[in-house]
Amino acid sequence: MPDRFSRSTLLTALLPALLSAPMASAAPVSVPTERGPLTLPAPARRVVALEYSFVDTLLALGVRPVGAALGTQGGDRGAPPYLRPKVGGITHTGSRGQPSLEAMAAARPDLILADALIHKDSAAGFARLAPTAVFPSRRADLDELNNQTLQIGRLVGREAAARQLLADQKTLIAKARAFTKKGAPTFVAGVVTPTSFTVHTQGSFAGSFLEAVGRRNAVPVRDGQTQFETSLEGLVALNPQTLVLFTAPDEKPVTDTWAKNPLWQKLSAVKRGRVYTFNRDDWTRGRGPTALKLMTAQAIESRFLQDAAPARGFQYQP
Repeated sequence: MPDRFSRSTLLTALLPALLSAPMASAAPVSVPTERGPLTLPAPARRVVALEYSFVDTLLALGVRPVGAALGTQGGDRGAPPYLRPKVGGITHTGSRGQPSLEAMAAARPDLILADALIHKDSAAGFARLAPTAVFPSRRADLDELNNQTLQIGRLVGREAAARQLLADQKTLIAKARAFTKKGAPTFVAGVVTPTSFTVHTQGSFAGSFLEAVGRRNAVPVRDGQTQFETSLEGLVALNPQTLVLFTAPDEKPVTDTWAKNPLWQKLSAVKRGRVYTFNRDDWTRGRGPTALKLMTAQAIESRFLQDAAPARGFQYQP
């Protein structure tokens, strides 16, 4: 009994000191954003993501957002299909272009991730709900989006995981470059909808990624625009040796109409049989670590890197 008594007496003596001791707290975190440095008193635990790239990045880091712009208001397409199995149960806070302040407030976020382009006029209002980090998601290139992965990792206390994602990505891209044919001709890439063809330059995410894996993008940033629309005549003026089309499986692209025009047949890429199609839901809407894995696999599987005739499933058939 004396041992039990002594331990009890010791705990009783120490209890007041334990109760009065300050509790350990997480250190503040600060990152650069488009609106200047953002400092949080501690890593965020409840995050609302207003772009698919942020949703992709958070999930890849092992963080489930409490709210996300997954709606279809304003003609948006909702979450890319590759993300849909992972976002069930996440509160919809409207669409990317039309986020709901009420839904965002109801999610009780301690951090909001917003896009520098689409939310440039509304980010100040978001900041009244919670600290808001603004990054250039829609108009960012691969390096910028990788930097965002690191900054988001810091904001949510997952910096080590973010650095591991980037290291794994670097290794993956290096392996993909081994498939790339040396001296392959330049390419032109663009998102094709039923009404438009939007060129993705060297400064776009998809355009810069395809350069990272070893092919050369023929189109530099134009007048500060990383993406710009062109006509059939404009495409003929570019006269790509290789043409990459990002299309949606449930849409009829405008190139189907262009293909009936004799000008289309003059394109060097058409003559060479080097017109590739990729699902734009994978390539231009997610723009995160998980999307990049899909893109790398498809760049190899399609035979785009090898400058060979497109594999089945990646051939453009108007």
